[in-house]
Amino acid sequence: MDDSPTLNGLRESDIRAELERILRSRAFVHSHRIRRFLQFVVEECLLGQHHRLKEYLIGLEVFNRQEAFDPRVDSIVRVEARRLRTKLEEYYLTEGHENEIVIQLRKGSYVPVFEHRRPGMAGWPGYGAISGRRNIAIGDMKVFNGGAAHDAAMEDVRRRVAHVLIKDGYFQVSGTAPAAVAPGSPFEVSNTPNGKKPDYVVEGSLYFHPDRVTVILQLLSVADGSYIWSEDVECKLDDFSAVEDLARTLNRTLIMSTASNEAARTRRHGNDRNAFDHYLQGRYQWKQGTPESIRGSVALFSKAVEGDPEYAAAWAALSQSLLVSSLFGLMNPVEAAPRMRHAAEQAVSLNENLPEAHVARGAALSILDWDWAAGERELQHAIQLAPADPAAHVAYGLQLACRRMLDAAISEIECALDLDPALLFTNFALGWVHTVAGNHDEALVQHRLVAQLAPDYPLSYLGLGWAYAGNGLYRDAIAYFTNASHLLRSRTLLSGCLGHCHARANEKEEALRQLLLLDNANRDGDSGRQLWPVSAAAIYAGLGDKDRALAYLEDAVEARNSCTPMRTLNPEFNSLRGEPRFQSLLERMGVA
Repeated sequence: MDDSPTLNGLRESDIRAELERILRSRAFVHSHRIRRFLQFVVEECLLGQHHRLKEYLIGLEVFNRQEAFDPRVDSIVRVEARRLRTKLEEYYLTEGHENEIVIQLRKGSYVPVFEHRRPGMAGWPGYGAISGRRNIAIGDMKVFNGGAAHDAAMEDVRRRVAHVLIKDGYFQVSGTAPAAVAPGSPFEVSNTPNGKKPDYVVEGSLYFHPDRVTVILQLLSVADGSYIWSEDVECKLDDFSAVEDLARTLNRTLIMSTASNEAARTRRHGNDRNAFDHYLQGRYQWKQGTPESIRGSVALFSKAVEGDPEYAAAWAALSQSLLVSSLFGLMNPVEAAPRMRHAAEQAVSLNENLPEAHVARGAALSILDWDWAAGERELQHAIQLAPADPAAHVAYGLQLACRRMLDAAISEIECALDLDPALLFTNFALGWVHTVAGNHDEALVQHRLVAQLAPDYPLSYLGLGWAYAGNGLYRDAIAYFTNASHLLRSRTLLSGCLGHCHARANEKEEALRQLLLLDNANRDGDSGRQLWPVSAAAIYAGLGDKDRALAYLEDAVEARNSCTPMRTLNPEFNSLRGEPRFQSLLERMGVA
């Protein structure tokens, strides 16, 4: 017998079970801060301490604010409470739409409410919040080369498509719709919510062959009767699970088309077929995220714009690949910077409604010119053009991190992961910001996730090294930096990381050897040689020689090394943060 106490007629054990379901859900799994927020307020209520749930205490307990925290000045709790309410609504409209228990956080209060599901709640038919959501009808599924015996297969395809759109999407899915839904055509609305015509209809065709079935899905826009998406997949006669992957592709298309405004959909590729092929190959190389593939993407995007100088998307992609190459020592920043700036300006001049063009210009203004205000305007404009594009949120999050606005940076990058949880660089970026914010346990969890997703992804080892260094576990950090050096192959960057950790681990001889390697890399013309002053500063900081460390950082700032605002956030420089000369450097970079 369960003797656990009850709250609002619910057992504590049932509430805890619902909390665990929420925390494990796709809506919450990558949003670490609001997970902690929800868990804290629920646990306090279960302990009978709901009277403690005030803005000041939550700021201290959940968001690690100091005793001087003033909620009137710092709005972190209110901002994250809004995010939490939105996430709970999203959860109960998707994964939790059939849950018997609902946990809510009502406006104006930080005390959670526990209730049995009832009409009018999130996820219940008729819930008011659904009415403004886009509606999708599952239309006809036609069978070719088959007969009545294949009706079960047709229904299986329909069920699988509906299941994915309901579970993974953010749309309202209704019943069967007739094919004739063009403007002015008759349409039965009895099966649609609120008696309204759907925004989209999913139609399908099944072509039966002796050994397989070809399934084609198409997306019809009811507004103008046009087909805006079509894909096909081959299935076994007794296994239609591949249809679910096809439906997920459809779901991503729907999210982009509904969340982005018309300007965000003005992305147009050039007319030159070879340029388009080079662009696609470059995007593929870019997503691999290895040093070789990133360098390869620079070459391919360069070929794309050479073949079609009016290809705005290729110019924007070239600018971004040059930026990442220079920041991680894969290219000489002195050579990459003017190309990066030119590519960004070309992209905007060719298509001012292209979101990634404004991302590129915002990054160039921020990282190259240290004009953070202008860069922020560009990045915010990119988000306005394409709110469902994770790249814009990641770029803005990293810009906020460089400006030492770490809470806002975490929120922005978590927003990007909400849109696409599988992006490797975005997961790495979140782990890195957690590291520089001092959230080392969360950083380790994040970087381990990246390592599990892609064991050969070099940035996961780099991130784990920084996270362990931030925890003072220098021998563990050395092991991960060593692994990263085999994959990243940036001698200048990794020598600085390794030298610092060897120095902190009382291995002075090895730290000095890394300094010698830095000198050799600089003389040999290593692509990352402009990172040399910052890396040397990291080693001298580890050796306790603050004067030399600060002198090298001053050289880096004087040379306007693009990596300096970001690198000085890392744990190597924690011992310098209280030094007036270090604060003066931050002011000169505009990030104090």
